[in-house]
Amino acid sequence: MGELTRDIERCLCECACDAEHARLARCSCEEGRVRETKRALLDERQRLVEAMRATQRGIDSIDHLLHRVSTEM
Repeated sequence: MGELTRDIERCLCECACDAEHARLARCSCEEGRVRETKRALLDERQRLVEAMRATQRGIDSIDHLLHRVSTEM
């Protein structure tokens, strides 16, 4: 599982995953613990989705204000 382990570690680092979470995912993969590896990846995915949604809400708010500025001023 060497290449897969390296790919998991690289991906999590690119996603700005905290070092401890990345280490746990890497160790789980190295030891062949599929469920734990998948759980670590799913947890990180959920964190990224939540951050994306928060960013989208901010974009939506700015778009709304831009529209109001255009129509009210």
